[in-house]
Amino acid sequence: MNISNEKIERMTDCTVMKLTDGNAEIKTSKVCAVVSECDFEGCCFEQTNLTGNNFASSDMSGCHFEEVNLSGAAFERSSLCGAAFEGVKLRGAAFEGCDLSGMEVNDCKLDGMMVNGYDISELIEFYKNNHKENG
Repeated sequence: MNISNEKIERMTDCTVMKLTDGNAEIKTSKVCAVVSECDFEGCCFEQTNLTGNNFASSDMSGCHFEEVNLSGAAFERSSLCGAAFEGVKLRGAAFEGCDLSGMEVNDCKLDGMMVNGYDISELIEFYKNNHKENG
């Protein structure tokens, strides 16, 4: 994680551990932040409360979010390419102008999730009902 030119308004009760591969892990923490233009590429966020945080113009490519509360969080003009979300709370989270290419979402409740004005649960149900398996 490189935050040498960070713009962090506030961050509290946060434990950041640098891993041997040069990446960082943020674990079992409550982070309250307005973050812009930070490089979090490849970070692991585990059992962390990021409720209501705002991430703007930040690189979160390849980040792994496990059992993280992102309720009400806002991601604006940020890259989440290849990010993985497992057991994450996303109620009220908003992604605007973000690059979500290759992002993976597993074991997450998606009720009411909207993508470009469309209810994602309805799109998934439509796909399941109309997709023909090859073979």
